[in-house]
Amino acid sequence: MKTTFSQAVAVMLLAATLTGCGNNQKGNEKTTEDALTANLRQYVATSTTDNPAIFLTLIKSTDTDSSMVYVGKSLNDKDTLALQIEISKNIPGGVFEDGEVNEEKAFHEGAIKFSSLGEESDNFVRAIATLYEEPASNGMTDAILEPLVFSSNKTAVDLTGNGTYAFKLFFANSVGEEAEVFAELNLYNRSFKLWAKDAEQYPRILSAFTDGL
Repeated sequence: MKTTFSQAVAVMLLAATLTGCGNNQKGNEKTTEDALTANLRQYVATSTTDNPAIFLTLIKSTDTDSSMVYVGKSLNDKDTLALQIEISKNIPGGVFEDGEVNEEKAFHEGAIKFSSLGEESDNFVRAIATLYEEPASNGMTDAILEPLVFSSNKTAVDLTGNGTYAFKLFFANSVGEEAEVFAELNLYNRSFKLWAKDAEQYPRILSAFTDGL
């Protein structure tokens, strides 16, 4: 009886310890999210260029079996902009060491997905419309955007580390050929950056984010 009682106490103590650890981890994550949210940057990362980049801070991440789901936010003056960005854990390097494209591994449909978070995502669309000097009567589509992804990396993407990874995205849209967009994931700085291949892509990008093709 004494042994059984001791074992029961040990199990209860272990459960309490694990619960405490879990609560501490969640508390730390919430503290980090709050700190990042309180120090958001403006969304235009390179305003001095003819083709500015759009910047988002990754304030939150959620681990799934096959992907990491990030919430990216930034500011347009005082308005908060946001996107949900889901990135597959299985993106191999798409470029050989000599710089040649690995045709078998470089392209992946939907390896990076973009979803609306409501009003703050509508703010994102309106902000890039202003930046691109394009009309935008609609907010962000409710559809999940799943562009074709080209991995510009020589190694596989490791979402558990602190690396920086480059991609080229091809978005379907209703106004022309696929919108060509470059992207950079910086896990050390917890940031995600997007910029168009050229100004010809601007109306196509807006169409992709509003029409949801």
